[in-house]
Amino acid sequence: MGAFRIDRAVAWLYGATMVANVLSFGYQFVMARLLAPPEYAILTALFGYLILEGIGTQVIQSAAAKLAAGYRARGEEAALHAFTRRWLRRIALVSGPPALAIVVLAAPIGGALALPPFTIALLGAALFAIGLLTLTQGLLQGLRRFGWLGSVLLLQAAVRLTLGVALAIAGTGVAGAFGAAAAAPVVAVVVTLIALRPLLRAARGVVHEVALARSETRFFLLAAVVLLAFAALTNLDALLLRALLTPAEAGAYAGAITLGKVVLFAPVAVGFILLERTARAHARGEETERALFLGLGFVLATSGAATVAYLVAPSFFVTLVVGAQYPGAAALAGRYGVAALANALLSIWIAYFVGRGEMRIGILLAVAVAAEAALLLLVARDALGMVTVVLAVALGTQAGAIATFFLQRGGADPART
Repeated sequence: MGAFRIDRAVAWLYGATMVANVLSFGYQFVMARLLAPPEYAILTALFGYLILEGIGTQVIQSAAAKLAAGYRARGEEAALHAFTRRWLRRIALVSGPPALAIVVLAAPIGGALALPPFTIALLGAALFAIGLLTLTQGLLQGLRRFGWLGSVLLLQAAVRLTLGVALAIAGTGVAGAFGAAAAAPVVAVVVTLIALRPLLRAARGVVHEVALARSETRFFLLAAVVLLAFAALTNLDALLLRALLTPAEAGAYAGAITLGKVVLFAPVAVGFILLERTARAHARGEETERALFLGLGFVLATSGAATVAYLVAPSFFVTLVVGAQYPGAAALAGRYGVAALANALLSIWIAYFVGRGEMRIGILLAVAVAAEAALLLLVARDALGMVTVVLAVALGTQAGAIATFFLQRGGADPART
């Protein structure tokens, strides 16, 4: 792992992310037992929206990390300070009105989506916090403040678990369980602002505006295509499951999704480190492929092990993770695990391409999302059909990412910033 420069901060990020994943698993483990299967399906759908919102705003985190790492690697402190001030202001202005609109329109939105209005209001309140959080986390990531970044990830998972369990036990049901998930980013953003105080003070006092706003905006827009498409690709089935399946099948599919998230999110720290390492090395004209191959190998070894476990003993792991009340999930666990593994590997490819500023991967992802949406709506008739569609699209997209790498490696002229 030499390409990732394992030091104390990196080791802490790995460890904190691992513990955060365990706490996130604990949250799902407990909620699957405290809530009835139909309620758990509602919570899964809400998490689909929250994850979609979170991954969507990771456009900000990934782009901010790439640009911040490049500015720091080239010693362009004035550009870094101007970038920080400009994008804090923009995110506050952009995320505030939609968040307020969701809160105000919670009742009709909830009716249209068959979700409790109070949970929709919580979703809107989380939007503003998540927008700011992804920028501040991106700055921590790009500046190699991995100790703080790991602490923030751990804090979010701890708040979600402890507060969610307390509220669910108190009888608040889905609203309380999801309320804790919405509160976690609010707490986390306060911590990131504390960690970035020196940078924020310097950004507030900078007087020289570096003329990079247009190129930064262009890169953010290109990153938006890539990461929003990835968000849709990995959450479309969760958003549609209650509309396409019976309540019993939706509960079983929600259980399979929970198992799949263990595989998908296990390597999140690898993507954070790979993107920063790739952006910094690329800015200095150094090679970047070794870190990529190490990242892919790490995901295969970790998420791959979980996937093999699901294939070998699906009933055992369904009972362990979500409980015996979801027996139908066992028939879906293996296929969903393989799909999640392909998407976990895809997240590493995306971190690499974004770190290098090679954004044509967005075209592949957009095509994959369109294909998955069409197949889910037109072909899938039951839970097994849905998971088969998700698996086929995930494997096809993985093959496309590998082909994109070799095409660009062979001398294609990628779109870069």
